[in-house]
Amino acid sequence: MKESAYSVKSVSMDAIIACVLSGLSICCLLGALLVSYLYGGKGPAAVGLLGIGSLLLALVGIAFTVSAWKSQDGGLLMKRIAGILNALPFLAAIILYIYGWM
Repeated sequence: MKESAYSVKSVSMDAIIACVLSGLSICCLLGALLVSYLYGGKGPAAVGLLGIGSLLLALVGIAFTVSAWKSQDGGLLMKRIAGILNALPFLAAIILYIYGWM
């Protein structure tokens, strides 16, 4: 019986790091959105710094995701999760910055 690519017992360390970075990025982005909403869009500079930090964390997470895809160790599931979870805050930050410029 052929073994599935999703049933691999080992996980790539780069994929784990990418998932942790995506979690931090999502928390920073949600925090920035919440504080910005509470201040009515006129929050302190720290709100913008949270948004930029979220974008940078997502970019570093995407770099680790690419590194995880290039490595042979680990299964596909964690690599796909890391890719999706890093793409979400990256795209959300880009959309929010474009929306803020308009």
